Amino acid sequence: LAGGVALNSVLNGRLSRELGFDNTFIPPYPGDDGIAVGCCAYALFGDSDNAEMPNLWNETLSPYLGPMPTDVSMKEATEWASPWIEVDAIRDEKERIDMMVEEIASGGVIALYGGRSELGPRALGHRSILADPRKKGLVRFINEFVKKRESFRPFAPSALAEYAGDWFDLGEHAEASGYNVSPYMSITAQVKESKRDLIPAVTHVDGSSRLQTVTPEAEPFYHRLISAFYKATGVPMVLNTSFNTLKSEPIVETPRNAIRSFLSSMGTIEMLVMGDYVIKRKPADIRKLLGEEQKSGLMTRPSFPKRAGSANYKTTFSASLGDGEDLDPVTLVQIPDRPMHNEKDGGWFELLDDLEGQLLGVCDGSVGVSDIMTQFAAMEEEENFEKISEQDQILLENILR
Repeated sequence: LAGGVALNSVLNGRLSRELGFDNTFIPPYPGDDGIAVGCCAYALFGDSDNAEMPNLWNETLSPYLGPMPTDVSMKEATEWASPWIEVDAIRDEKERIDMMVEEIASGGVIALYGGRSELGPRALGHRSILADPRKKGLVRFINEFVKKRESFRPFAPSALAEYAGDWFDLGEHAEASGYNVSPYMSITAQVKESKRDLIPAVTHVDGSSRLQTVTPEAEPFYHRLISAFYKATGVPMVLNTSFNTLKSEPIVETPRNAIRSFLSSMGTIEMLVMGDYVIKRKPADIRKLLGEEQKSGLMTRPSFPKRAGSANYKTTFSASLGDGEDLDPVTLVQIPDRPMHNEKDGGWFELLDDLEGQLLGVCDGSVGVSDIMTQFAAMEEEENFEKISEQDQILLENILR
């Protein structure tokens, strides 16, 4: 099947099961993007009169045809975002997989970035957000807080092909292909009734699921990851959705894109695995912020908070038409140098309150947290005090947050 209509996974599933074909093939790029592959083939061989012209491909082209990120580019991206992230280089693949499985099985959401990017509209394990298909609440959580879209949008499972027939109704001819009927997430099938309660996060309201079947030959690392999750949970699949968290932006491509999208998730994605690097958000070190007393009695130099770059502010107002209604001001800020800055919407984001805006203004790298606390406490309380008041305790907590 080809053409944009072949992106209709429900139609594809019915055609593959109900028309009696032994095999149904849908390329990973059946729409206009796949024309590029045909143009390339024609440029290489289309005008050739050579009778011995070789077959173009004895096997299906891999969907992983995009750019390959280098280790240098990944290191550069992590250094660019170093004020905001913690990075562990873990060369042992099993250790990385065990960390990912533990995070997913505990209810966390992770991002996976590695190898060449996918050609076509589906994320197939190289630019993916992964989660536990057993946890129904993750559907709303990922939609609303990670992807920032409608809460009802369904998610797909990436399932081990060898076990797919035990969980999905794939038709009478599926066994002949080793149940690898949907390697590019192209077919929707019914989840078997006995399994629906086990994987609610990837089962749509009508009992269907648009699945990806994964084999060790096509994607060895992804297969090993899902196999480890199966060993830990008894479920041979993970929830898979495309790795993009910024509104109106496509799936991430470069290492910087990946880190930017990870940071923009604002902590809803617990971990980003990028090649051999395991990346997490850097937590605030309160002791370092305030200066920590060492065993020698000396104090470490406290941190001097510094914003990512210049900040632009604007205030908007809204009011109802009723008489006597107060204006409701909203302060927005724009920091073009912050990794999460989004040019498409101007990069403006709303401040929580006036304190946050004032703090942002003084965080230029020259003032320590203690001095900031003294400054803002003095604004609230002119008299000297021997111990911090309850009001200033709240203020300090807000400043540190």
